Amino acid sequence: MALNFENDYQDADFLPSPDELTRYKSKLELHEGFSPKKRRAIYPDDYDNLGRNVTEQERRQNKVPWVRVKYYKGRLYIDPDKKEILRSMLLI
Repeated sequence: MALNFENDYQDADFLPSPDELTRYKSKLELHEGFSPKKRRAIYPDDYDNLGRNVTEQERRQNKVPWVRVKYYKGRLYIDPDKKEILRSMLLI
């Protein structure tokens, strides 16, 4: 049995302060329907008969810029301006 009921413990550093907690709750109120524990996809994902996520593959492909290339004397030729853009994006 405890003989001393005084609270001389310090606040834990891993718990949010009351100010941080109120800021977090106010952010949640701004985003109605937002659940911090469970995020739901805005668009439902489509899967093929092998169980692969087709919509995620389309999203990844759309992130990569497509470039029209020409073959000149059996070699691949990319316009120098487009090549510089791809270099700046660290794609080549």
